[in-house]
Amino acid sequence: MTTGDKGMDYKSGTATVVHHHDEKLTLEQMQKLVGGYIEVHYLPTDKTNLVVNEDGKLYGLQPNETATELLIDNYPHLQGVDYVVGDALILHGKARIKTHA
Repeated sequence: MTTGDKGMDYKSGTATVVHHHDEKLTLEQMQKLVGGYIEVHYLPTDKTNLVVNEDGKLYGLQPNETATELLIDNYPHLQGVDYVVGDALILHGKARIKTHA
């Protein structure tokens, strides 16, 4: 998975986490990066968005430890209840999606 000049990526077990900072991505670009329909989580502590594959668990994608840690750091009540699978996208700065949170 490549992110171009605007982001960086790294492996988390068998899944990749991609950081994107500078510009908005299209829906199609985000879907391509996570491999399907997107689900967006607002991470209030980090003031970022975590974008994951909405159907990843149904497809049996591998757990993403790094993305799960980010989700739990922001929503501790999900510890032991939920986790992230597959490739994840973290949107910072201008790349963030406006949410109601």
